[in-house]
Amino acid sequence: MLNTALISRWHVHADDYAKEAMENPMIHVQAVWDEDQERGEKWAEELNVRFEKDLDALLADQTIHAVIVDTPTSDHERIITKAASYGKHIFSEKVLGLTAAECEKIFKAVDEANVSLMLSLPRLTAGYYLHAQEVLDEGLLGKLTMIRCRTAHNGAVPFDGSPNGWLPDHFLKKEGTGGGALIDLGAHPIYLTNRLAGEVKNANARFSHFFNYEVDDQAVVLVEYASGALGVIETGFVSGGYFALELHGTEGVYLVQDEHVRYKSSLVNNGEWITTPSLPANLPSAMQQWVNEILHGIQPAITREDMIQLTRVNELASQSNLKTSESST
Repeated sequence: MLNTALISRWHVHADDYAKEAMENPMIHVQAVWDEDQERGEKWAEELNVRFEKDLDALLADQTIHAVIVDTPTSDHERIITKAASYGKHIFSEKVLGLTAAECEKIFKAVDEANVSLMLSLPRLTAGYYLHAQEVLDEGLLGKLTMIRCRTAHNGAVPFDGSPNGWLPDHFLKKEGTGGGALIDLGAHPIYLTNRLAGEVKNANARFSHFFNYEVDDQAVVLVEYASGALGVIETGFVSGGYFALELHGTEGVYLVQDEHVRYKSSLVNNGEWITTPSLPANLPSAMQQWVNEILHGIQPAITREDMIQLTRVNELASQSNLKTSESST
């Protein structure tokens, strides 16, 4: 049994991770801490666990083995390294750090404490991604020439009674977030394309403030990979919910539109579309991979390279957007 504490309800997915943890027979949620005491006390009451207002006191509790960190993204390095220093295993929401240097500091702290670190990158566990990787690795697409991935929803579209949409207001503020649509929702297409297309050589980005929020509410990144392939990453909080993944190669095409998968290759099926491919079973969730590593020593499929390369692409995109903005003023 992994005795666990929940560290902050700041992130929009904090409730989802709390629910998953509470439903996992190998996790026992024992306590809550939150930088907002009123929010934390309310959450602890809802979950019927104790609230601890002193983070150090909570982390010093030797009956607690692990923490689930959903603090403001800008606090990740401080909170995660602190948790590691107390010997706690750590699960967190993306992104791991705002810079690659922050990620490296976190890795160092985790290694020194000999604890497990997991970042929630859920689409790397999905059957459609696993199948895309298989098709690509088997050479059915030939050489990859172009990849495109889009993840979007309408979380920042105003509606009656909510001028900032259904996302929490603090998600659209500079303080705490480190950015907007790209660093949050755009994480999914970034880590997917990183896995599928390989080493990133360069990235050019344009961020949009469609509704004039403090942070970007939609963004596009054009990526150049070391292989010579090009990538287009799209994301936004201001359009209908949609996921798309496209792999284009010298011998074929692989398409995912929401949950529908199809592909064609000149090497199979006479080059005709295969519209109902048999997909691999989903891998265990990021949280279950974390538990399996801690309790059973099973190596996770989500890696540190996934974590740090996600942050590196965000850094390149932010630098590119800043240069473009400065040159146009």
